[in-house]
Amino acid sequence: MGRSHDPRAEWAAVLSLGAALIHFGVVGSHFQEWWAYGMFFLAASVGQAVLAALVLLRPRTWLLLCGIAGNLALITMYVVTRTNGPPMGPHTGRAEEAGFFDVACTAAEVGTIVALVALLPPTLGRRTATALAVAGSALWAGRWYGILL
Repeated sequence: MGRSHDPRAEWAAVLSLGAALIHFGVVGSHFQEWWAYGMFFLAASVGQAVLAALVLLRPRTWLLLCGIAGNLALITMYVVTRTNGPPMGPHTGRAEEAGFFDVACTAAEVGTIVALVALLPPTLGRRTATALAVAGSALWAGRWYGILL
């Protein structure tokens, strides 16, 4: 008989795998632009696929926190590339347009973070959610007041 998984872990795995597949789907085109862009998308897709498997097999606290941090880093890079352009490479400083798959991937990453936070032990989950809310509010405030461009 099959092993039963926590539905939150299943959601985290499905969403992470979805983001991984979207990232993997654009690896080739990004390698054509610049090798480092291709490697970034390859690393993102492998990392998200491994996270999907591990969160089902052994959802340890350190893994959940690493998954949250990694997805936050990817979301941050997405926002930077859509507002200021990539920080390096042939397209440095040229903002990219947001497309359907970009937004879908980012939504999957946000969903993955929500599911991972829900899997944390209760006290750590509340603290992590609060930290994310405070950091997000600070970033919005910084942008609103012109501190962040």
